[in-house]
Amino acid sequence: MFKLNTIEIEVGPVPAEEACAQVGRDDYSERSRRECAVYIRQLQRIFGNPDPTVLRFVRRGFPHELGRYHEVVAVITAEGADLFNESLLPSEWDHIARAELTWLRLQGKWRETVRARPSAIELVPDIFQRTEIPDFPNHPAAMWWALGFMPMPIGRAISIH
Repeated sequence: MFKLNTIEIEVGPVPAEEACAQVGRDDYSERSRRECAVYIRQLQRIFGNPDPTVLRFVRRGFPHELGRYHEVVAVITAEGADLFNESLLPSEWDHIARAELTWLRLQGKWRETVRARPSAIELVPDIFQRTEIPDFPNHPAAMWWALGFMPMPIGRAISIH
């Protein structure tokens, strides 16, 4: 088997204008893992869920004086070069990514609560018992869903399709 020639471009740990986990902080490892995973998912949406054999986004570690730091790297083949466009890299989280980050953070808190007190499993909302991140809409209401609430209108409502 042969290895395809690829180009690797570091695209950062999070969108350019967003705050990110800081190397050396106690919560760096967990927070960085969450942020990179969500950023990868956002990039996949932006680039149309490309075939991973031509364009994929991966989390990579790099040496730093305070330990290793992590960033998302675009791994691009010659065929994928037409798909990747640095001008499409987001400067902010989209609604889906914000909801995913919130959901992951809250799921982690529920997990810690249950580890400390196993009987608390009965209190965990169904949405946080999933192993996979739910599919959130690219809409501000996604944040409510990530918090475990389903926003419902009071009175008559017009459905938008």
